[in-house]
Amino acid sequence: MKEEQFIQKNSNIWKELEMFSSKINNKGIKSFSSTEIKRFLHIFRLSSHHLAYARTHYPQDKVTGYLNSLVGKCHNQVYAVKKFNPKEILNYIYTGFPKLLKENKAYIYASTAIFALGFLITLIMVINDITNAYIFLPENLVEGLKQGAKGGAGNWNYPLMSSYIMVNNITVAIKAFVFGITLGIGTIYVLLMNGAMLGTFTAVIYMYGDPVNFWSLILPHGVIELTAIFIAGAAGLIIGRSILVPGELSRKHALIKSSKKAVSLIAGIVFMLIIAGIIEGFFTPLNISEAFKLIFAFLTAVILALYFYIPYKKSKSI
Repeated sequence: MKEEQFIQKNSNIWKELEMFSSKINNKGIKSFSSTEIKRFLHIFRLSSHHLAYARTHYPQDKVTGYLNSLVGKCHNQVYAVKKFNPKEILNYIYTGFPKLLKENKAYIYASTAIFALGFLITLIMVINDITNAYIFLPENLVEGLKQGAKGGAGNWNYPLMSSYIMVNNITVAIKAFVFGITLGIGTIYVLLMNGAMLGTFTAVIYMYGDPVNFWSLILPHGVIELTAIFIAGAAGLIIGRSILVPGELSRKHALIKSSKKAVSLIAGIVFMLIIAGIIEGFFTPLNISEAFKLIFAFLTAVILALYFYIPYKKSKSI
């Protein structure tokens, strides 16, 4: 094909690609409708093929340079790396994350209820028969708690137990999210079993130890950690439900959609666990009264409630 014929045949496609490129520069690709995006990508691929043809047949001509510039410009627009923007992180923390929690509150309530069910069942079981504790906690840990009680509450290694629970809670949060892929069954199991572990711990503490001392070490960071677990469980349930009940979408597309939503929740969970870790590392070890630590735990619960509620209240008033 002669160069003139090649240009005449494809020039309309290149002009259309120029128009799309100019629109991306002015408004960004997010301003495109789904139909426009498909059309843009289609003519971008066509123009890429035209460039390859021109390089082969007209390597020294102007049309090759023109296409090389146009396709290169569009390539950078398609595959551009988004720059880090601190404002987006602040917006997510201040309004984005609470808004996501509001939109998925039913899943969070369900996750909390599953955890609470495991907690209550084992609490009753262990109080009625201490040997049931061996089902949910390592035998050496239970025996260590009982032996510590015989020597007096001062012999209890509460910081060690606190660290044990903290590490466990972080692991639970990760598993509760990831196991959503098992139709949500794995998430439910993780929530039930870890609620059961906490219920067992609580029963043993009340039977053999000093509950006030124990909770003063657990709750300052535990309020935030447990909330993070409930949200992680919700993320897992979202994924599980999308597979079981995809609605009008195919299971593949429902899973992709729900995974994006669940991952957006995980970013907030990481933020919460970082705060809990800071409290665990710097506040919990302080040699201050148990009452002050419990008051601090109560304040963290109040702050969490306000953090979740204030953006929700604003959205209702808009």
